[in-house]
Order: sequence, then C-alpha cells, then structure tokens
Amino acid sequence: MGAKKKGGGKKKAAAADEVEDVSVHQFFKAYKAKTKELGVDLQKYIKEKYDLYCEEDEKIEKFNLWEELGWAGTRAIMDSLRHVNYPHCKSIRFWKTYCEDEGVRAICQFIELGKGTLFLELLDNKITSLGCEFIARALHPRVNPTIQILKLDHNEFGAAGVNQLSEALAINPVLRVLSLTYCGIDHTAAQALFEILIYTRSALEEVNLSGNSLGNEGTCRVLMGTAIAKSLKKIYLADN
Repeated sequence: MGAKKKGGGKKKAAAADEVEDVSVHQFFKAYKAKTKELGVDLQKYIKEKYDLYCEEDEKIEKFNLWEELGWAGTRAIMDSLRHVNYPHCKSIRFWKTYCEDEGVRAICQFIELGKGTLFLELLDNKITSLGCEFIARALHPRVNPTIQILKLDHNEFGAAGVNQLSEALAINPVLRVLSLTYCGIDHTAAQALFEILIYTRSALEEVNLSGNSLGNEGTCRVLMGTAIAKSLKKIYLADN
C-alpha cells in the first residue's frame, strides 16, 4: 500500500510539472481588452511578438518600444502584465514613448511583483521627480528588487529626482548599472549621488552622469564617493 501511494505521489508531481503555461495568451487577451477600455491602439510590436509565440513558442521576454504610447498606452501594457502576474518579462525598454509619471507608476506596479525583470530603460519620457519616487519604491530592498540595469537618460527631473532615487539606491544591493545622462542634475544632487556610491553592499559597477551640470563642487563630491565605492569600475562625467 505504501509503495503505491509513493508512486502515485510521483505521478501527481510529474503532472504538475506538465501544466501548460498559458501566461502569454492570458496577457494578450488582457491587453486587447485594456486597449479598448483605455481607448488606445494595440501596439504592432506586441502583436508581432504574440504571433511569433503562437508560431514558434517563443515567450515574450522583452518589451522594447520606441513609439509614442503616452501614459494610457503604457498602462494598457503594464496593467495587463500585472493582471495576469506575467512571469517572463526580463526587459522593459521604453525610449521616447512619453509615458510620463503616470506610465512610470504602472511600470513600477508591475515591477514590484518581483517577477524577475532585469533591465529598466526609460529614456526621454518626460519623467519628473514624481516618477523617480515611483521608481525608488520599486527598487527599495523591502520589495526584493531584481532590476540590475537602470537608465533614465534625457528626463529633466534634476536634483529633486536624484534625491528621490537615492531613497532606494543608497541601500540597493542589486543594481549594477545606473545611467542618468542629460537629466538636469546640478551640484545640489551631489550628496545624494555620494550616498548611492558609498553603500557598503552596493553592486554598482558603472555610473554614467554625463551631460549634467554638477560643476566643480558637485564633481568633487561624487569623486569622493568613487574613492569609497566597493564595486565601481567605471564612471562617466563628461560635459558637466
């Protein structure tokens, strides 16, 4: 009797392993419904990725978009991912999509699920310090962040945005690359950057601050941080 029960348990475990992953189908169904709800166009990129999955079983791991979405178009994608608890997203790269702070909020709400997203790039998206606050919440150690590369170039959030980011990045042990080029950052953000650099458990290997306005005072303070940084290998400070 005991042997039969043991064998039955193995069969159940094997059956559990063979449960079909329908998360991509669930996401696309939710996304189509959300675009109608928010009155936005269904993105060609998403449709093509879904069709490829249907043909070749290639899961959608990268959400890399270069077309204008606005906050509503961004929400349609991110709310759908969050609704189905989507487990395969590794990369979110939105370049010049103009998602703005409200779109960033939706992105961060998905990231906070902790499903293993590694890359977050939000370049030239009209993000302010409020958006930086949302990002800080998603990258705070209390939510077990997974983001390893964060790029927020060409968003004019200035020192106020850096101060918000430092609330999390100054105690984040996961992030490896940080890029904040052309973000209107002046010397008043230098202390926040210093605190990010000197965190004893920091994994930061590369920081890019080019194209800002740190000046002599701010640059000196940042360089003091690099002297203490444990893992830092590269820092870029051109055009400051």
